[in-house]
Amino acid sequence: HNVTETTKRILLDEFRRGYEVVKNVENQKCTWKDVHDPFPFFSHFKNFLWLEVLAKTDGVYVKFSGWVESKLRILMKSLEATNGMIIHPNPEQYDLRKTDDDWPLGCGMFIAMSFFQDQGAFVGQTVDMRPALHQFVDVVSQWTEKDLYSGQYKLRLKQVKRP
Repeated sequence: HNVTETTKRILLDEFRRGYEVVKNVENQKCTWKDVHDPFPFFSHFKNFLWLEVLAKTDGVYVKFSGWVESKLRILMKSLEATNGMIIHPNPEQYDLRKTDDDWPLGCGMFIAMSFFQDQGAFVGQTVDMRPALHQFVDVVSQWTEKDLYSGQYKLRLKQVKRP
């Protein structure tokens, strides 16, 4: 696979962050333990896209979540092309088992969204993510086993804002 612009930006940002932490270690402003601190994803961003991949049985969950994961690259590319916004996908998946009585199996994923003037954003702007999300849902809906497992799986997309 090729490295997307988002992945490249995140890697370069992490290299810079790591360099700054190592400089602080050398200047005795922090310890080597701090070098291993994870990126503060949820405190760094305020706006998120939340994806839930849900299913009724283990077999359907494995198949459908694999299908959705294989199509996430399409969503990332579409969101990258959304004017005024940059994204930062969180590589961690969150277990949603037993959080919804109707959907006993599932996982959730966060994609952070930031809006910067140098990326074309401006105060009061409305960023329309519908084209990117519709394209993603259309691609996911092409799952060849959708009719076989009808009613046994679900994909939810929600915008979430941290207070």
